Amino acid sequence: MLFGRAAIYFDEVAKRGALRRAADVLHIAPSAVDRQIILLEEELGTKLFERTATGMRMTAAGELLIDGVRRWRRDLVRIRSEIDNLVGLRRGHVTIGMVEGASEFVASAVAHFQERYPAIRFRMDVFGAQGVIDQVLRGDIDVGVTFNPPDNPSIRLDRTMIYRLGFLVQPGHPLAQRKDVSLAECATYPLVIPGENLSLRRVLDTAWAKHVGGVPRAVAEVNSIGVIKALARRGVGIGCLTALDAISEIEAGTLIFLPVSDERVDLSTLSIVSAAGRTLSVPASLMIQHLAYMMEDHGVPVV
Repeated sequence: MLFGRAAIYFDEVAKRGALRRAADVLHIAPSAVDRQIILLEEELGTKLFERTATGMRMTAAGELLIDGVRRWRRDLVRIRSEIDNLVGLRRGHVTIGMVEGASEFVASAVAHFQERYPAIRFRMDVFGAQGVIDQVLRGDIDVGVTFNPPDNPSIRLDRTMIYRLGFLVQPGHPLAQRKDVSLAECATYPLVIPGENLSLRRVLDTAWAKHVGGVPRAVAEVNSIGVIKALARRGVGIGCLTALDAISEIEAGTLIFLPVSDERVDLSTLSIVSAAGRTLSVPASLMIQHLAYMMEDHGVPVV
């Protein structure tokens, strides 16, 4: 019974924290979920949840069991995918977590991937840079695409792309014909800069203090890459981002990217990450290979 219906119900209750919420996800009656949990507790001889007025809270035994159940569910998905692959179905499901700045890169990669493997389905979620790492470590996503990942033996860096800080300007802007631009020159124009929640802000602040002095004074400080691009397109200011953040706009000619010319400005990295030691499904492995290929084809240094 352990690795069957009861385990699936147990996992959902652990995720949702309440019988009714788990039952809604499973599309069954709460009493049916509760019955399976009770049978599982009887089989193991211990309580897995404390039933409180606000919901279900896992006991120490429940915490131990949940790791095994989730490993089993991941392995089952992977094995099913590999069996499908053996018979040539190429079906499967891939979960990807990414930072907002990688959304265009990932969208382009998925579009090309779907042309070759149209039966594979995706779930894609956007997190902060550390949030992607946390999701990979918890096993909630197969593949992560994140900025400047930490040195962590539990994380496997499958491929890393190195890119430069720069500014986005309108095609008619006085700087638009330049190949690059210094930070001191940028200081003479209205600036639209990343908010402190975006990892690029730290790179900008460090470079600004070194080459201009103080902190950048911006007409707008924005916590969304999409809004920074929108403001730059409308001429509110020059937008501090990277070429990676504006692939579509640069290709369409609606924005021009100018890399910063100052020396010793910290480089940033975008990495494809997965959990070290975890066996991935065939579709997830294929997706990592495809993302790596797209990085190599991007025209910037890759390691």
